[in-house]
Amino acid sequence: MTHRSEKIVTKWRIEPDHEVLETPIGTIRKGPLQSRTSLKRKDFYFFDFPDWVNTIARTPDNEILLIRQFRYGTKRMELEIPGGMIDPGEDPVAAGCRELLEETGFVGKDAKIIGRVCPNPAIQGNYCYTILVENAVLTANPHPDDMEEIDWLIVPEHDIERYIRDTRIEHGLVLNAFSHYDRYKNIQHV
Repeated sequence: MTHRSEKIVTKWRIEPDHEVLETPIGTIRKGPLQSRTSLKRKDFYFFDFPDWVNTIARTPDNEILLIRQFRYGTKRMELEIPGGMIDPGEDPVAAGCRELLEETGFVGKDAKIIGRVCPNPAIQGNYCYTILVENAVLTANPHPDDMEEIDWLIVPEHDIERYIRDTRIEHGLVLNAFSHYDRYKNIQHV
């Protein structure tokens, strides 16, 4: 049996794309797409980004580690969780633990993937993984990237919902990570 979505995919002829602009964080590509039914053709632009990771670090005292850093897109400081790009060949869990250590100096145990999303499938093809790290403790000095100035803070877990409701946390992928975490807690009864 053919599912409706499979029928839709076969209506499109996807032709090879090419690079328009390469940047340190990803490549902008352009590719033609043609409808097999209307025969209309259009060039689509999309961002070829590596996969990303966000890390929810939970301390032994049931607190959540947050970071505050400047984001050029909003031109302001944003309250987030540690995260970044996954290096080629790197496992998402290893990347999440690496970002946690680099940005905050914290390490933990029992790291695992608790969710994955496509950040914006209209113009991107990458994934963003949510990693949960339990029993996170400060063990080293942070070593952020050259253009990162990051402050970290520890918040009681029960305050996260208020931070979201009060729009202190507005980053969409961070909100998504906490949604994954809520579902994980409901399943695991944490």
